[in-house]
Amino acid sequence: MKLELDAIRKSYGKCKALRGVSATLEDGVYGLLGPNGAGKTTLIKILIGILSPSGGTIRLDGKDTAKMGRSYFDLIGYMPQYPQFYANFTVQEFLSYMCRLKGVKDVGSCIEEALVFVNLYDRRQMRIGALSGGMRQRLGIAQAILNDPKLLVLDEPTAGLDPGERIRFRNLLSKLATGRSILLATHIVSDVECIAKEILLLQKGQLVMQGTPSQLEQSIQGKVWEMTVNRPDGVLLSDSYCVSNMKQQGENFQLRIISDTRPLPGAVPVSPNLDDVFLHTFFRHSEGWT
Repeated sequence: MKLELDAIRKSYGKCKALRGVSATLEDGVYGLLGPNGAGKTTLIKILIGILSPSGGTIRLDGKDTAKMGRSYFDLIGYMPQYPQFYANFTVQEFLSYMCRLKGVKDVGSCIEEALVFVNLYDRRQMRIGALSGGMRQRLGIAQAILNDPKLLVLDEPTAGLDPGERIRFRNLLSKLATGRSILLATHIVSDVECIAKEILLLQKGQLVMQGTPSQLEQSIQGKVWEMTVNRPDGVLLSDSYCVSNMKQQGENFQLRIISDTRPLPGAVPVSPNLDDVFLHTFFRHSEGWT
């Protein structure tokens, strides 16, 4: 499957939420990364048909999705940032209801496969209101895959999860990636750094970069530095530079600094990571940082 976004725009009066976003998605996990307010949710709502774009075209395998009608929506699975459930429904009842809405034919088999996949089969008779936060997120994935979608869209899917559940959630996504495109929108770098085939960086409604994690890291090679300083100097440097990490070492601090040039003579260059890319792209020029 090949999904093409061609100059997607969205305006609300004078506010431009999306400014000509173009990208291509094929099979695999794609991370849509950006700070709050970057336009991630707006782009997702356009992809799944909740919003119409102000301009631009979405094509699936060369076909304009605006002209495909129901046949396009039948290929989509969607999990919103804050999925809403009927607390008094059992897990089984809720998924049966979702199957009816999606037009799924083999209801029993599809529900069983989805529940086994997300490890909720033994909880199928539980009321949704009694599930933990992690279980509800897994139920959100289960309802999204009932129709075996070719495009799975997830908006901030790990919000509120503890570290263990977030790891389990990422592992589920890796298993789902074969034979479909998964777009995972988040502002949490660790959600995508281990599983994403490519990452799209969205800032103020514009796609500023797209590439593999290693390509993005390579793009700021020579712009990440480490140095050890005393406490007063550490405080001063954190006010003047974009510091991605400050670790105490006895009476001193080891600083990791994002800067296009060597911040001080004692700073040594180190290999960038995706957190560094995120800061360099979105926050390096804020709060007086160089």
